Amino acid sequence: MRRVIALFSIFFILGTSIQANAAADCSLLQLLANKDEIVAYIEYDGDIDSVNAQVSQYPCENVTIVPAEDISIHTVILLDNSLSITETNREKIKSIIKQYIQGLPENEVISLAVFGEEIQFLAERSNNINEMIQLVDAIEFHNQDTYLTDHLFQLLDKIEKDVEYTRFVVISDGVDNKAIGVTKEELTARLREISRPVYTIGHKYKENDNELKNMFALSRATGGKELLIEDFEDIHKIEEEIHDLSKIVGVRMTVPTNVMDGEQRSILLEIHTNDGDIELTGAVSMPFGLVEETESTIEPETETETETETETETEPESIPAPEPEPETIPEPEKRTGHIDANMIIGVIVLIAAVVGLIVYQAKKKKEKKKGKEKPKEKDIDNKNEVEENGTMILAGRYLLILRDMSDPQKIFRYPMDEHVVVGRNVDMVQIAIDYNLTISGRHCEFYIKNNRFYIRDMNSANHTYLEGRMVKGEMEIVSGNTIRLGEVEFSVEIMPI
Repeated sequence: MRRVIALFSIFFILGTSIQANAAADCSLLQLLANKDEIVAYIEYDGDIDSVNAQVSQYPCENVTIVPAEDISIHTVILLDNSLSITETNREKIKSIIKQYIQGLPENEVISLAVFGEEIQFLAERSNNINEMIQLVDAIEFHNQDTYLTDHLFQLLDKIEKDVEYTRFVVISDGVDNKAIGVTKEELTARLREISRPVYTIGHKYKENDNELKNMFALSRATGGKELLIEDFEDIHKIEEEIHDLSKIVGVRMTVPTNVMDGEQRSILLEIHTNDGDIELTGAVSMPFGLVEETESTIEPETETETETETETETEPESIPAPEPEPETIPEPEKRTGHIDANMIIGVIVLIAAVVGLIVYQAKKKKEKKKGKEKPKEKDIDNKNEVEENGTMILAGRYLLILRDMSDPQKIFRYPMDEHVVVGRNVDMVQIAIDYNLTISGRHCEFYIKNNRFYIRDMNSANHTYLEGRMVKGEMEIVSGNTIRLGEVEFSVEIMPI
């Protein structure tokens, strides 16, 4: 019996290890949505039989596998041309890049840039081998600081909409964690959002172990490769490591119409292989499409209702038709009766207009009075009454106010005319809060929907909390609530302006 249990345990462990190895050899490198299609680029060292995919709970149709030779590739090579690259390594690095360019396949283009305090592109999306080799030979090195995190962060925004398989090859002596500008944590978070693999080629320079670790961490976080020049006796092996794209596979699928709403959605890929089934998950913002379909389905219903209303409105006009029944009435009396009917209708219309005007003025005066009383009684003095009645709002503009509860002097205001995004990235948000690293670049957003106020998290690293509850999806918010972004708590005020 013990032997049976032991054998069962061994088979269980072996089975588990096979599944783990299969999963370990498969990784999701890039995920993007374009028009009505989602494209996933994965790396797998083996043969894939088929793939099933779903967005949220909705299965995808037309799932097809694209082999490596049919994938369009864009490689962005970023070379640190500061004096921290030693003279010996300068020639080695140029030789690596030139050999890579000489082996360029037809389905790949290269963007080549040098960077220090500034970034300069020598070529963009080029496959002209001779021209790029000449550009590499002409590269000079200067005494300057390097701002890799800033440049790479900006380039991610530039290539975010690329539909081909895009990757970076960074050649430098490392990455500093800066106090000013984009930090390595922010860059890593952004790389996870956009999911573009980064291949890093580093070299020893003085005591740069920590800087190299920071740079190589970018590769580990994105599914790229980390390569140290000093580890290779033959530096051309580095070029072979970078150029090996034989394990890259593309998976294309049609976006389910139910989720074509512009929201970020989770995606599940079930990959069926000879070694077992593998599941990969990711997230990507959906294209728009559902709104157009909804509008097209509503329009016919609206027209039908309008036609019905028109028919019912015209029916009363035919009711007076029985009046001309007395045919024996002489001609003069017939005309007189017709004139009296017109006069009666005119009087009725006039009375209706006067009554309508009186009702409109009374309603307007009542709304004006109610609007003056609302900020005093509901928004300020009686929050519970607002919550019991919901957050139904009057027409007009509203101002969002966030107040740091640990430092009340820090107050942030912005009109809620449209969606208000809050985060650390000044260029991408309406309310920038840049004094705490636990707040993401685009952390959360506030908006108005169906005459109510809502908040939703934007896939932030440290999440958004409303009254101590993690915000998942969208949650309704009222003036007086407390929110927490990362480690910072804010009181929320929403007032009419």
